[in-house]
Amino acid sequence: MTHQDFLRSLVDPQDRTPLTLSDDQKTLVSQNGTTYDVLEGGIFNGLYPKNLLAEDAREQYLYDQAYLRYDRGVSWVFQTLNDSDEAATRRFMIGLMNLKPGMSVLEVGAGTGKDSALIIDQISPGGTAVLSDLSPNMLRLATEKLQSKTVDIHFLLANGSYLPFADGTFDALFHFGGINTFSERKLAFEEITRVVKPGGKVVVGDESIAPWLRNTPTYATLLKANPLFRADVPLEDVPANALDFKLHWIFGNAFYVMEYTVGEKAPEVLIDLPMPGKDFADTWRIRAEAADREKAE
Repeated sequence: MTHQDFLRSLVDPQDRTPLTLSDDQKTLVSQNGTTYDVLEGGIFNGLYPKNLLAEDAREQYLYDQAYLRYDRGVSWVFQTLNDSDEAATRRFMIGLMNLKPGMSVLEVGAGTGKDSALIIDQISPGGTAVLSDLSPNMLRLATEKLQSKTVDIHFLLANGSYLPFADGTFDALFHFGGINTFSERKLAFEEITRVVKPGGKVVVGDESIAPWLRNTPTYATLLKANPLFRADVPLEDVPANALDFKLHWIFGNAFYVMEYTVGEKAPEVLIDLPMPGKDFADTWRIRAEAADREKAE
């Protein structure tokens, strides 16, 4: 996929209608007249809303300020957490997607590209890696670090809650280290699931100290030092069509990573299927109605 082909494949993150690439290839225009710029280095600016919500704007600012020292700081954090093996843990997380050469992968929150490099390696040759982030500075640094002759790599500024792609665009999606701070987290989970093909894998992770450790001395200190570790795993935000869901605790059980397969539709309970071998009607619905009657009495 050439860069021009990639730009033509994008949709308006607001209403998912097609975008038209201008003749000078510096702007994409939606059907309602909204314009999105192609920045220096070919980075597509697909941020929506253009005036970010307060929490998202704050995170963008913080990452823009910290981009040069970010990798060193993160490595220190992981080392403090049970002296974790950062490289091995990142390989484990990427491995959860079961990537193969030729696949297309979206990374939401690619940052400086540490995990991106592993993704690129696993989908080579012939794959497509689309790397998005909310921070322009983080993304520019990633463009300087990541190159490949066998994988198409594309960069864009994007809000994970409003992705500029059609349904089922990617074979897999990866996000680590930001979902807890998203202003519209539930919408983000819907989006990152929507853009993955049925049968594809989604892997998402962030800070959250395992419940059984929160009252131990060192982890209690960690909770005081950084409130991000107080976050709960956002299980309530996982879409209904997430299948084969698994939850892993990593980095000294102070981070979680979840994996699931995108289903064609949400699973259902056959509440009216009769129980066999009985001489009277018995279904889940009948049992629920009986429970309601008993409660009312």
